[in-house]
Parts: sequence; structure tokens; C-alpha cells
Amino acid sequence: MTDGARKVSVVIPTLDAGPGFEELLQKIRAQEGDFEVEVLVIDSESTDGTDEIARRYGATVRQISRSEFNHGATRNLGISFARGEYVALTVQDAVPLDCGWLAAMVEDLEEDERVAGVYGRQIPRPDSGPLTRVLVNSLATAGLERREQFAGGPERYHEMPPAQRRRLAAFDNVSSCLRRSVWEEIPFEKTSFGEDIRWGKRVVEAGYKTVYEPRSAVFHSHERGALYDLRRYYVDQWVLLELFGLELVPNLRRLLLSIPRASLHLYRLLRKDEELAARRTPALALLAVKYAVPAQVGTYLGVRSAGISRVSPRAFERLHRFLSKGV
Repeated sequence: MTDGARKVSVVIPTLDAGPGFEELLQKIRAQEGDFEVEVLVIDSESTDGTDEIARRYGATVRQISRSEFNHGATRNLGISFARGEYVALTVQDAVPLDCGWLAAMVEDLEEDERVAGVYGRQIPRPDSGPLTRVLVNSLATAGLERREQFAGGPERYHEMPPAQRRRLAAFDNVSSCLRRSVWEEIPFEKTSFGEDIRWGKRVVEAGYKTVYEPRSAVFHSHERGALYDLRRYYVDQWVLLELFGLELVPNLRRLLLSIPRASLHLYRLLRKDEELAARRTPALALLAVKYAVPAQVGTYLGVRSAGISRVSPRAFERLHRFLSKGV
């Protein structure tokens, strides 16, 4: 890194980040570019020394209580302390692939003042299991082609079909960088879920661009179980219904069709993976079904939640509390 005319801030929310957090800080320190980097950590009462590690690497640490954490509001808090013209956001367990992670996003912001934010590529961690590797590599944030997301103005955006509006709103704070002046106009919503896609929708709606920049990449993946998958897909569908009116699995009949379709799609992806190609077909098929069932059931429940809330608010509250826990 070299000192330059611009300052770029990096904001990281943390909670017991663990020993891998130091690698993230090392990689941030090693970033190259004609800018000065400051690191701000918003820590939710970690007990494993996360705050001490952050300070050791020159980060400014702000403490909040665990009960205060909110995906939108906590990031707003971190950005409010930042001094950079551009503010990068990442998570405690993402690790930049190389020394150009930050510069690639800053370059997109510098080249076009209409770009409100940039988000980057995610690569499964080297120690990822085969299912996790295949799933991460199938996401839109794994693509190798740069994408500009621009609607051409509020009226044109609202005229688009829901699926297209969703694609243009895509944004991911696992690895992103915002233009601070746009954030001051359009901050994140205070929300427990989907603060990034909500922000992406609002800025594209307002006439700005967002960019997916694959040159900016991080290692990021998790080994999850069926319960987490059920909850993750429930929350994702709940957000899509609220923002775009999208119902991916609208009824029981569609659910019964979507499970085998999703299983077959994932099975084909698993068969293409070099490490898995030699495995027996039944084992891969079972792996695909074990993922597809909770994912599709979670999506179905996300659609049904609206009807449940109208008929029985109390039942919805219990269901929503259970299905949104830990996501």
C-alpha cells in the first residue's frame, strides 16, 4: 500500500472471529493501491481476543453489545466512523485472494461516478467439502465475467418483471465497496436479513449502477447442515417476497415438483466436479437430495409465511423466530 490522495476504509463486523481472523487482517494490510487504508472493526462483545488481534494490526475497534447487532444498522455504524471516500465491507471469515482485492473495486468506482457500489467474487475455501465447493461455484458471485447492473432510471426499473428486478438488485456484503456519498443518501436499512440486496435494489431504483467485479475475490465458504439450509432458504424467500413479490415455490404441488428438479440439477453439478466424478452414482444422488429437500421446503415455507401471518399472527411469530434463528 502507498499513501495517496484517497483514503479507503474497510469495515468488518465481528463476533468471536477465531484464529483465522488474523489472516484476513494480514491480507488487508498487504493490499496494493494508490490509496491509504484504514480498518474499522465493530465488535459484538467477543470473548476470544478478536478485538486485541484487530488492534494489533492497527484497526480501530468500536464495541457494541451482542443485542445491538443488526446487519444493516451495525454496518451503518461502522461506515459512519469511516473517513474514506470509499468504504469496503467484508466479513470476519472472508480472506482476500490476492493483493488486488481492494484496488479492483476502487477502480470501478473511480472510473464511473454513477457506480454506487461494487461487489466481488467468492471462491470456496481450499479445505471446503465437495458439496460446499460445488454450491459456492454455482452461485452468481462465482462468475468470471464482470457485470454492470443498471436499470436506466426508476420508471424503467419498475416496469421490469420481478425476476429481472431481482437480478439487477443483486449485491453481497461478504465482499463489497461503496461510494460513501451514495451511502449518505441511501444508507442500509435496519434489518436482520438481506441488508445488501435491499440496498442494491434502492440504489439501482434511484438510477445508480452497481458492478459485479470478479477481479476482486475472496475465499469464503461454510460447511452447513440441513437445518441451516432450511433456515437460509426460508429467509431468502421471505426477503424475495417482500422486495419483489417473487414466489419461487408457491404451493405444495410446486414443492413436490421442485424437490426432484433441484436434486437432479445439483446431481449434475456434482457429477461435473473432478474430485467427485469417480464416486458411485447413488452416493451423489443421495447427497443432492439431502440438500435439495431442506432448501425447497424452506423456500416453500417462506412463501407460506405471508398467509400464515394473516391467519394466525402468533403461529407466524413462532415459526419465523425458529426459521430465522442463526441466519
